[in-house]
Amino acid sequence: MAYDERQQVATFWNNIAHDFDAIYTGRKSFIGRVLDRTFRKDIYQRFDWVMERAGDVRGKNVCDVGCGSGRFVNELARRGAARVVGVDVAPEMLRMAADLVTQNGAARVCEFVHSDVLDWKTTERFDIAIAIGFWDYIADPPARLRIIRRMTTGKFLSAWPRYWTWRMPIRKVRLKVAGCPVYFFTRPRVYQMLESSGFRVERCDVVGKLFCVESRPV
Repeated sequence: MAYDERQQVATFWNNIAHDFDAIYTGRKSFIGRVLDRTFRKDIYQRFDWVMERAGDVRGKNVCDVGCGSGRFVNELARRGAARVVGVDVAPEMLRMAADLVTQNGAARVCEFVHSDVLDWKTTERFDIAIAIGFWDYIADPPARLRIIRRMTTGKFLSAWPRYWTWRMPIRKVRLKVAGCPVYFFTRPRVYQMLESSGFRVERCDVVGKLFCVESRPV
């Protein structure tokens, strides 16, 4: 992702942080909630998929790349993770995430980093890494995948928007108008990128309009 695209993505998510988080909270009109449950159902499904595939996280260190408003971070901390680090480029998302874990008594084990993972200078290692709702906005994932590979010792759970679904052209037009790039992937391309970055794909589930992939470092 070129620098100008990073800025576009950060600005877009910063501006819609509260509207996006309302998908989880349900703080919308009745019609808005119905539309979310109908057309954005895989947002809830991918959350459930991550929690199922993460398994028992008690005592584990977890990194959420592209953590957004902290919904995954908060739940993983609630389930007993020893440490959860959320990384994101949108400061308003991170502020909301910090507020969420504070309100739920999980702040002690959580940390938030304002950075693109590409620029994050860390030597920390994580038992589990997740990147959900992240690859949609990355034109060339391998550089970031290699970084995630270096800091991951166990499971890597990722979600990839599928190429040629009915929602693909709608999202491309909507986000182009909003000034935010969006990308889609075929299954072979996802496998190729993960494997060339040092991961072994263990399973791939079709979840709505997504490929949800569980992999491990080779």
